[in-house]
Amino acid sequence: MYKKNEKNKNQEENFWVSYADLMAGLLFVFILVIASIVIKYLYTQHSLADSEDAKSKLFYELAKTKNMYEKSLEDLKDANQKIVLSNKEVEKLKALLLEYDINIKDEKSKNDSLSLALNDSSNQIALKDEELKLLADKLLVQTQIHQKMVEDFDIAKLKIKTLTGIKLNVIAKLKEKLGNSIHVDEKSGTIKFSSNILFDQNSYILKEEAKKELSSVLKNYLSLLLDDKEISKYIENITIEGHTNSDGTYLANLLLSQQRALAVMQFLYESNIVDKKLLSTFVNSSGRSSADLILDKKGVEDKDASRRIEIKFNIKNEEAIKEIQNYLDKQNENRVQ
Repeated sequence: MYKKNEKNKNQEENFWVSYADLMAGLLFVFILVIASIVIKYLYTQHSLADSEDAKSKLFYELAKTKNMYEKSLEDLKDANQKIVLSNKEVEKLKALLLEYDINIKDEKSKNDSLSLALNDSSNQIALKDEELKLLADKLLVQTQIHQKMVEDFDIAKLKIKTLTGIKLNVIAKLKEKLGNSIHVDEKSGTIKFSSNILFDQNSYILKEEAKKELSSVLKNYLSLLLDDKEISKYIENITIEGHTNSDGTYLANLLLSQQRALAVMQFLYESNIVDKKLLSTFVNSSGRSSADLILDKKGVEDKDASRRIEIKFNIKNEEAIKEIQNYLDKQNENRVQ
């Protein structure tokens, strides 16, 4: 009995458990159905809203297209009215077109002529440009040559100034060494002996009383020029020149001036004032006759002063240097102008 009751009790409990599970399952199915209905409703509402918007847009576009169509019809009518021209207007247009065509042909002919002229001008300009280029090249070459000449001139002038400075330095030393014993020319360094002191009238025999003074002066003069190697290396030669006045004939005076210069030269050799080798190397004598007279302030011959013996020296290449100096001075004047 107890077992039977226990069995019934268990069966009853199982029933209610199964019933509860069944009801829970039905409730879940119901919830799913309700959720599906809600979702479908929301989707339908959203699609409906989109359809309404699309419909509104279509109506708007349709109205807009209609307005544009009506506007196009009006424009087309206006265009048709403008296109319609009278026969007279067409003829006028044809005449204008014909005139325009003629003008175009004339302009084309003019343009062709201008093109030919332009090509010819271009060719001439090209030739001129080529000529200008050649001239520019020549000018550049000439400029370079001129610049080189200017540089050479400056170098030559510097050398000339150096040699001139050497001569002036020698003259200064001569004046210092000779003192007041004889006058030394400031430009040439020449010393002069009056023939009245050294010789009798028309004679080429040295006076005995003049030999002492002549020996002293020549010794100082020649020793400075020949013994000092720093000076002698620049000396070209030393000349003893005899001069006369204009009395008598030129040839007679030439012979007398040569004999007097030779007499001084012979005196130098015989007196042993200077080494004979140096004398033979550097010293020479010549006569000038009356070719180089001395004039007074009025331009009249000074006969006593013209009768003289001159001792002068030349720096190496001095004559060439003088010519170059004169040439450079002229070139410099031209450049300044």
